[in-house]
Amino acid sequence: MDLHEKEKMYQRLIIFTLLIGMVIYYFEKIIGFLAWIGAMCLPFLFGAGLAFVFNIISNNLMCYLIKWFDIKETKIKRVLSNILAIFLVLAVFAAFVGIVIPKILFSIQLLMSNFPQMIYEFYIWLLDITKHVDLVHNFLQHLDINAFSTFAIDNVSKKISSWLVSGGANDIFGSIFMILSTTFSWFAQAFIAIVFSFLLLFNKKQVVRETKSLLKAYLPEKDYEKTRHVLKLIIRIFTSYVGGTCLECLILGSLVTAGSLIMKIPYAFLIGLVVGIGALVPMFGALVAALLCAFFIAITSPVQGFTFIIMFICIQQVEGNFIYPQVVGKSVGFPPMYIIVAITIGANVAGIIGIIIFIPICSCIYQLVSEDVLTRLQRVKEVSD
Repeated sequence: MDLHEKEKMYQRLIIFTLLIGMVIYYFEKIIGFLAWIGAMCLPFLFGAGLAFVFNIISNNLMCYLIKWFDIKETKIKRVLSNILAIFLVLAVFAAFVGIVIPKILFSIQLLMSNFPQMIYEFYIWLLDITKHVDLVHNFLQHLDINAFSTFAIDNVSKKISSWLVSGGANDIFGSIFMILSTTFSWFAQAFIAIVFSFLLLFNKKQVVRETKSLLKAYLPEKDYEKTRHVLKLIIRIFTSYVGGTCLECLILGSLVTAGSLIMKIPYAFLIGLVVGIGALVPMFGALVAALLCAFFIAITSPVQGFTFIIMFICIQQVEGNFIYPQVVGKSVGFPPMYIIVAITIGANVAGIIGIIIFIPICSCIYQLVSEDVLTRLQRVKEVSD
């Protein structure tokens, strides 16, 4: 290495060290700036996500139309499939708001109104099963169940009263403007996101064409092909994961609701919704949600709570062995032992949203690393041969 090359290397090391030092020194300001950029881009990111979901539905509709009616895809038919996809999402949302939410609210109201009676029946059941255990049975007999059942209500009332006396209510009146401005901001961001998703959906070909042109213009041919391969892999994995997971959650929630109605288990719509949402978290999300639902059911009737757990295990076995492989399949291609790592990282980075999106993100990274490892091993084998 000559003197000129050494000078360049030292200059790069100095610049790199200065950059690292500036990042460490201004770390909080950099994070704040990135958070500001993220908040500004949030409606567009959300709109892109909506457009991605609309596009999945539209593509599936077009595929079924081509398969069933043996027709060719045209611009008008693509526009009609996009409109139909939007209407399907709106119809599902309207049905959820108009049918499911009232049922859920009724279940919650019934649960709250029956809570004291549920506590008392649960107490009687505990007395019955612990009658041969003297220590626990004597403790339960001396327990004032009426005071216990009203403790939560009294405690909440005292907290509300003390909050009002201390002037906490004045804070509400003083922050009405902030609440209204925040609500307006949410509506504005939601409107921008929806409009942006429509624009992306109906101009998908133009966006794809311009993106390809930019990549081809600014990247060498080899890097362009690699970038194109990576983007195709990301789109394929996210499409399979988002579409399959949402459909699987809908099927599992519907099966739990139908089974609960058949078995005459209370709060059928509520527990179906909770289990369906919990199924968004792979591996143990649906089970945790089912255990939570079983606990509330067991307060009303321990037998029905146990029956619900047995029913859920049977439904989950059928769903996991027959429905899930057909709906989601192995297209995500992510080993189960790494899913726990992805869930943990996602939960710490972005909460529930992180849990949902970090699995396909980590799956993309896993497949790209696997491809690179296979390529390098093949090169080593060729050199050794």
